[in-house]
Amino acid sequence: MSRVPRMLSMVLLTLLLLAACGTNQTTAPAATNAPAAGTTSSGALPDLKGRKVVIGTDATYPPFESVDTATNKITGFDPDLMAEIAKKINITVEFQNATFDTIFTALQSKQYDAVMSAATITEERKKIVAFSDPYIDVGQLVVVAASNNTIKSYTDLPNAKAVGVQTGTTGETATLDKAKVPDAQVKRYQTIDLAFADLANGAIDAVVADGPTVGNYLAQPQYDGKLKIVGDAFTTESYGIAVNQNDTELLNGINAALKEIKAAGVVDQLKAKYKIK
Repeated sequence: MSRVPRMLSMVLLTLLLLAACGTNQTTAPAATNAPAAGTTSSGALPDLKGRKVVIGTDATYPPFESVDTATNKITGFDPDLMAEIAKKINITVEFQNATFDTIFTALQSKQYDAVMSAATITEERKKIVAFSDPYIDVGQLVVVAASNNTIKSYTDLPNAKAVGVQTGTTGETATLDKAKVPDAQVKRYQTIDLAFADLANGAIDAVVADGPTVGNYLAQPQYDGKLKIVGDAFTTESYGIAVNQNDTELLNGINAALKEIKAAGVVDQLKAKYKIK
């Protein structure tokens, strides 16, 4: 056996040591930006710590809000949706019945913390209150007596002797501005149920109101076969929740909750529950 030169021995020893170290190396896991378990990419919802929120509503507008005569509680689509919002952002909600034509000025003066009352988002209302993101879209419909063959759409309303609307609503605005009904021919009611009663009794020729509310009233037994919808919806409107313009805490909380609720399909479930198309 020949003897290995000293320099060559040192080189071989170095190579052997490097090989041995390499067999024990491990590869570090790749860095990730994924959120930790139990969190969402959007972060946690605001916690309003049980804050009491008084909500003004005109509870004569089923299926969105009405008074349950058995319990004397305000029920409907809007209270159900607000209950879901309340759970998300930790608020305590109290609905109070209100007159719609003064409801936004009452909110502005802080009589209420919010208004949820099938309230259409309009530029005029946004001058005095702030609105949440929309939660449902609707349109105005025309209702006449089942025997009426003269009024076939909103374009025929200027020829009617009297068109019923709820005062202060977008139904009133649409009747005047889009249907072009002369002011003298518009009959205003504090609550929409009175307009439908007068229509059924022949006191007025037509009623203009939001589509879901029209559907609810026409399904009531006292109007079965007596009233009908003519034409299609002639406006497109979005409902929102109104708050005081300075109440960014509540507005941001409502919007954050609405985003999750809509994504989870809860609004669609409530529309199905209340037969809103």
